Amino acid sequence: MIIGIGTDIIDTRRIKKTITNFGNKFKKRCFLSSEIKRSEETINSVNSYAKRYAAKEACAKALG
Repeated sequence: MIIGIGTDIIDTRRIKKTITNFGNKFKKRCFLSSEIKRSEETINSVNSYAKRYAAKEACAKALG
């Protein structure tokens, strides 16, 4: 059974500003430690965080 389908587009500037303003507090609230580690290992961590955040938001909306 399909509960819902979701996709989200997010402005990476918004994520960058949030990380700049709230840093680890935002990261720890929204991501698992393994997700933080993988995002920090990428060339562009802001894009990595934005992708993960958008995916989580889309999933939450699809599941209700």
